[in-house]
Amino acid sequence: MTAAPPRTGPRLHVRATDRVIPPPRRRRPTTARPGARPSGPTGSLPAVLLLCAVAFVAARPPWWSFNYAAPLALLAIGLSGRLPRLRAVDTLALLLVFWAAVSPLWSSRTDLALPGAYRYISVGLLLVACRHVVRGRRDLLLVGWAYLAGCAIVAVEVATGARSQGDVLLFAHRYGVDGREVNLTAYTLVVGVVLALVLALAGAHRRAVRLASLPLIALLGYAVLLTGSRGAAIGMVLGLLAALAAYLLPRFAGMTVAGIAAGAVLVVPFGMTPQNEMLWLDGLYGRPTGDISGRLSIWPYALSTWWESPLTGSGAGVFISTNPFEIGPHNLLLTVGNDLGLIGVLLYFGTMAGALVTAARTGRTALLLVCAFTAATLPIWLTGQWETALGFWLVLGLLTVVPRALGPARSRGVAPRHARTLLRRATSAPTVSVGTSPRR
Repeated sequence: MTAAPPRTGPRLHVRATDRVIPPPRRRRPTTARPGARPSGPTGSLPAVLLLCAVAFVAARPPWWSFNYAAPLALLAIGLSGRLPRLRAVDTLALLLVFWAAVSPLWSSRTDLALPGAYRYISVGLLLVACRHVVRGRRDLLLVGWAYLAGCAIVAVEVATGARSQGDVLLFAHRYGVDGREVNLTAYTLVVGVVLALVLALAGAHRRAVRLASLPLIALLGYAVLLTGSRGAAIGMVLGLLAALAAYLLPRFAGMTVAGIAAGAVLVVPFGMTPQNEMLWLDGLYGRPTGDISGRLSIWPYALSTWWESPLTGSGAGVFISTNPFEIGPHNLLLTVGNDLGLIGVLLYFGTMAGALVTAARTGRTALLLVCAFTAATLPIWLTGQWETALGFWLVLGLLTVVPRALGPARSRGVAPRHARTLLRRATSAPTVSVGTSPRR
């Protein structure tokens, strides 16, 4: 019989809590600076810088700058080094570009329709370029701050003009920038207020970026009041209120803003608004005219001319130069309807709605920004002439890439709480050799 081998030591009962858990292998961050938060993918720097130049002149443009917006947008796409991945928003924007490009074929005033169509082409290509080139947080901050730099210059010029006349707190007078229509200046600053809010949230992990955005909002808001634009002032207040409502009740605020915007766009140009509200708006800033500076008179006329060519319109820019009032319709629906007809209206508003819905469905932060943008620009859609503004379409494009730019920085580099607890327990427990004992 074979004898059992001698026991070398006491038999140990190993519990699960006594097992040594090796620390998990963690990937080193790709950033060169320790502790820096990753910012996800970034676009081609030359293409981003080119968009920065477009954004700056969109905020404070000389009149010739619009002529180069379309070529610069195409060049930015080319410098990115990759082909655009067309989504629904991009497809609608390119269809709008195509419809505007062929609209002079049936217009009776080709000399007026060609430059008008080019403006629609420019903003459509700018939207596609912005969505294609801006990929990460760095790109969003660079392009956004380029636009805000131009807005800040405009705001300082407006405030300086008011100060030179000693009326820094008298908002009954109108102050603007020499050589530019005062309402366009106000609309540009309103969009800048929304973009400053966007960058404050995009740079929330950096205190300097967040703190720089807040006083800029105050400066731009003050300049908006000095311009004396009713629609811009109301839009700025509505935008901030909508942002607060979306922060407290996001789902309710999103549905409310969308419903009010859609209803107002359809109701106002058809003359179905209460008379008292229109008179109150006309008396704002103490400049009553009885018909909101001619808008109540030109809206019915613009509606009648649209019905003459309901599907195709009379050609981009034709109405504003040929009507007896010698001004534009000052309503987004009537302007696009006269320019591009019902087909153009569906493509134009479809592009805007698609961009806003695409951004709003990606998270609470994006929904807040979409509510603020829609509420701030709604009075401009109803009473303004800003359908082919570079600033409006640039910020609309930036809104659609906010979720993509902010997503990676929030989802990477953070260990779960239970993983940190296990790691701490494993490294603090003493090491135990199981099944052996010291030699005698």
